[in-house]
Amino acid sequence: MRLPDAPFASDYVRLVPFDPGVHASQLRDMAERSGERLATWPFYNPPGDWITPWTKTIRQRTEAGTLRPFAVLMPDGRFAGMTAYLNPNTDWRNVEVGMTIYAPEFQGGIVNPACKRLLLANAFNAGAIRVYFHVDERNTRSRRAVLKLGATQEGILRHNRILPDGFLRNTVVFSILAEEWPKVRDRLDARLSDGGRAP
Repeated sequence: MRLPDAPFASDYVRLVPFDPGVHASQLRDMAERSGERLATWPFYNPPGDWITPWTKTIRQRTEAGTLRPFAVLMPDGRFAGMTAYLNPNTDWRNVEVGMTIYAPEFQGGIVNPACKRLLLANAFNAGAIRVYFHVDERNTRSRRAVLKLGATQEGILRHNRILPDGFLRNTVVFSILAEEWPKVRDRLDARLSDGGRAP
């Protein structure tokens, strides 16, 4: 499994490598407008500056090869959010899709299914046998979104993360297998042709 290099593009979104020097200010603006929508975001820790340490983590993990972050851009160039491949394992041919966050005006529409269509296609075309998702148990919106993709819930990891505010997080694990990808792909294509709405 060798994940391709960005940029990735479709008629709906463009994914480019996330550059903290370029995109951190846009990320900060998006976070400030999102407010409590980020309550379950694992890096969210107001009222202090939580963006600076987060972007430092992005840079460190990217250099270590455990993170492939992308800025999500609209066709007209507007910054819509970010998403990433995490912990790619070439031996096991597994990769996580996560660290996904969108500006409020792009939530619930075509952006998320368009991003997932690109990320999943590239992963499975590269030889992945399993793509998985880790979601905070409290984040019902994201859990519903992952299920809409056609992913299978595998279980819950109890207290597997300590968040910056000290909260002990339970993480719900979902996955899509290579043999399930054609059905998921067709479902995503149908959603995109219908403006992002789930069938």
